[in-house]
Amino acid sequence: MTKSREDGPPLLFAALALVQDGATLTDLEERFAAQGADLRPGVARGLLDELASLGLARVARAVPTRRYVLTSLGLQLNETGLSGETSASLKNLERLRTDLLSTMAHELRTPLTVVRTSAGLLLDPASSPSPEQRWTMLETIERNAERMQQLVSDILDLSRFRTGAIRLQQRQFDPDDVAESVVATIRPLAVQRGQTIELQAAPPGSKVFGDRRRLERALLNLVSNAQRFAPDGGRIDVRVTVAKDGTTRWSVTDDGPGISLEDQARLFERFFVGRHDRHGTHEGVGLGLPTALAIAQAHGGTIEVRSRPGEGSSFTLAIPSDGASEEA
Repeated sequence: MTKSREDGPPLLFAALALVQDGATLTDLEERFAAQGADLRPGVARGLLDELASLGLARVARAVPTRRYVLTSLGLQLNETGLSGETSASLKNLERLRTDLLSTMAHELRTPLTVVRTSAGLLLDPASSPSPEQRWTMLETIERNAERMQQLVSDILDLSRFRTGAIRLQQRQFDPDDVAESVVATIRPLAVQRGQTIELQAAPPGSKVFGDRRRLERALLNLVSNAQRFAPDGGRIDVRVTVAKDGTTRWSVTDDGPGISLEDQARLFERFFVGRHDRHGTHEGVGLGLPTALAIAQAHGGTIEVRSRPGEGSSFTLAIPSDGASEEA
């Protein structure tokens, strides 16, 4: 039976069920055909992209063919929603959308309030701030505007990566340059807390082919996380290696509290905040790791995680040294 555009939500839930333990575009089209559904060209691709944009599925493998698996939210909705009436499933989906908007509003409200307050003081005729105070308020406005811009950019970029709408700007560069730039950015924050950042470079002459700017952003997310979770006076180790198997790795290790197995299973879900973040100890929105993983997968690579509670954590960004294939 041919599905019409008005069948969108039920069709989306059907796709959620048919992804099962993982599916490529071809797999999903074949499974729909086995159920007697005659989909228009491009519908199956759109359904996979929609599942990814809603955080119900993610790309588990980019090469040679993109393969999608359900996230824990997708599994939960699949088990609880599809077994009941469609209306209940739609309510769950609407709740997910509402949670996303609520998170966005919460994260934007604080910097926006700071910007408006500082701007109001600068524009108030009754206020007469000193040159130093004026400069401080301008810096505050700039810093919080950058924070809002980064949040919006993370969301847009993550969505584009998940749907394959971003093309990499690849070129050859020294993998140590990326690590040195990131360490230089984070070191002032580490110094404030008495932390030490050590960089172990790759052998001289090492080269990697990729999108330098985006790989630097992915590594920055990993090192920033390590710095936030490492204790005062702690240590962060950044190591760059180029293996004989043709893989370049940037490894980031900290001596922080570690991550439980339960939280590890959800680290790369958008807006997921681990228990330490939920307790308010660390500031985090839950977009850094998903963005870093999307960048790694776009390069045909991945992010490896090793952690045990009380024993610190190690994250490794690994990509092919000779660059991503067209499929990635």
